[in-house]
Amino acid sequence: MSEPQAYTHGARLARKAAVDPQLNDALRLYNIWKQESLSIKGRNTSEIAALTDCLNVYKNAVEPIFDGRANSAQEGLQPSIIEEFFGYLFCNIDGDVGVDLLRRPASSFIGLIFNPSSVKTLVSSPEYTVRSKDHDFVLGASLEMTIGADGAGPSKTEKIIVPAVAIECKRYLERNMLDECAGTAERIKKATPYCRYIVAAEFLKMDDASPELSQIDEIFVLRRQKNLERRGEQLNPIYADLVEAIYLDAMRHLERVWWDPQSGLTSGRVFNFPR
Repeated sequence: MSEPQAYTHGARLARKAAVDPQLNDALRLYNIWKQESLSIKGRNTSEIAALTDCLNVYKNAVEPIFDGRANSAQEGLQPSIIEEFFGYLFCNIDGDVGVDLLRRPASSFIGLIFNPSSVKTLVSSPEYTVRSKDHDFVLGASLEMTIGADGAGPSKTEKIIVPAVAIECKRYLERNMLDECAGTAERIKKATPYCRYIVAAEFLKMDDASPELSQIDEIFVLRRQKNLERRGEQLNPIYADLVEAIYLDAMRHLERVWWDPQSGLTSGRVFNFPR
């Protein structure tokens, strides 16, 4: 059983608790959540349900503490809970897919722009800009890309992250956020067309939109609830069946052969041909 590659929420909470003792109780509850989550080894339906129960128990206990803080929205403690949860959910997939994956929040590659200062530098040592975009959780690969003039001048090596699955985590999804995610999905798929792009929000805060016209592959509303109900007495839990759907969505994508032109001659299917 592996551990998450990053404890996003825990690290942020520990830093704030070090200067604010009022968060010590939340930090204690976090450590319980962490250990209980790590103790769940498999990822069948019942085990994902147990992992989700641990998440709901923790969120129900600490979010009143976070909501009572003066700058709760700016502190980022609540959305980082879901980010870290995906670290637990996917922490043992390396053995299932047969490769060691990067699986953490990351800034991934979305483009390369050449901007030489003159034709001389274009030939000898071209200047360029690597563009990247932050994602709340990524399953992918850390690669090295070397660029230099053909047979002349120095070369330069850049480390880039190429996502296979990118997940954006939102406490609530409103129209502006949806538009931003749609723009990100379009940019990322131009650079890495085989990336699966998923949005996971706890609540929905809009009535009309057309996300099916975007490059977003799927949107999950984890509580099946509108944001207006967030302050009410009846708060839905994060549903385990939706968490399992995200897990299976990602796993199906990772287990496929994404491009195999020869398969078109045998099965008649060229794209997304399953093993």
